[in-house]
Amino acid sequence: MNKSLFSFVLLCICLLQISKLGLCLQGKAHKGNNGLKRRGVTSVTSFGAVGDGKTDDTKAFLNAWKAVCNGGSRGNRQLLVPRGKTFMLKPLTFEGPCKSSSIFFLIRGNLVAPNHPWHAGTYPAWISFDSINGLVITGGGTVNGRGSVWWRKVHHRPTAMHFNNCNGLHIYNLRHLNSPRNHISLGCSENINLSGLNMFAPGDSPNTDGIDISNCRGVDIRDSVIATGDDCIAINRGSSYINITGIFCGPGHGISVGSLGENGYFSAVEEVRVKNCTLTNTMNGVRIKTFQNGSGFARKISFEDIKMVASENPIIIEQNYHDRANNAEASFEYSNSQSCHVNRLHHTLSGSGNGRGVKVSDVSYTRIHGSSASDEAITMNCDADLGCVDIVMNHVNIVSARSGHKVLASCKNVHGKYFDSLISCQKKH
Repeated sequence: MNKSLFSFVLLCICLLQISKLGLCLQGKAHKGNNGLKRRGVTSVTSFGAVGDGKTDDTKAFLNAWKAVCNGGSRGNRQLLVPRGKTFMLKPLTFEGPCKSSSIFFLIRGNLVAPNHPWHAGTYPAWISFDSINGLVITGGGTVNGRGSVWWRKVHHRPTAMHFNNCNGLHIYNLRHLNSPRNHISLGCSENINLSGLNMFAPGDSPNTDGIDISNCRGVDIRDSVIATGDDCIAINRGSSYINITGIFCGPGHGISVGSLGENGYFSAVEEVRVKNCTLTNTMNGVRIKTFQNGSGFARKISFEDIKMVASENPIIIEQNYHDRANNAEASFEYSNSQSCHVNRLHHTLSGSGNGRGVKVSDVSYTRIHGSSASDEAITMNCDADLGCVDIVMNHVNIVSARSGHKVLASCKNVHGKYFDSLISCQKKH
């Protein structure tokens, strides 16, 4: 081999080794940043967050948030909670508006609340997001509210995550554990998408709803597992165009519209669709509950393709609802802590209320099947003056979860019809 050819081959080998080294370093850098490119990503650790599960990382998170929220115009739109670390946060609020039209909150690691109660009258939520449009929260991490230090010991308990005035919100691929109260509360927002969520709390943990919705329009919740101590999903006043699909619920209290009209409030809910959901070992199945002294309406609601597995009370309308638990606890729906900046949502729900209860109308149950843990599979207790109007049952086939037992239906002041259903107390069409 002549000298020039040898030099050329040696040069090629050197260039190949340098290329391999560059790829290796690039891969390590890529891996070291939790699988994300560094450009446009702000890690909370860059602002001093420790992530040992004990150190208070609240200030570092707020400083990192300010950098992302205020620097979005420069392409820095992603806040990273890195994998493999646990960050302890005291009650805090991530505030907008932000410069960017979309902000990504990437929870790859774990967030934990303090392991002791605080004064929830001042901080009714552990983690709050306010006035942030286009917010996306994802990452596969865990949000742990450490609710066991609150349950049965403290009367006023906080929601784990609360969202107010966050239009275009997306939350997906997260795990939520043991909230002191509601796991996620949505308020005063439009065009929300939630999916791929896993929520867990003991079946006897008090008021640990999965998702609570108030004063929201256009909410889509799908493909999630919710196993808590109260409603898997609760749809409260001022909410419309709510779609719930592919939810595995249980244990818990089922999927509820309401309660509506508490303390005499005007409450309106309409255009609710619940479809392709499975409720297992729940205290209730699909439920509508309204207080007698309130006013307003619940209408245009459909439950379709619902499977019950030993649910205690599969189908309920309770127009004279009385909460047997303690109702004195403050909630975002009725408290002054929630500043609702989208009051126009209320005006889209036309109606002035009747002053004598919340009217329930245009409710359909289609292809509801499975088993009931109680003998009374259908309970519709409607007001003698208002009644429940246009209630339709189509292919409602529920049997007893106990061998040899039969199920029955109980209806008071219900006006509607049923088609091809094994059980009903309405007029057959």
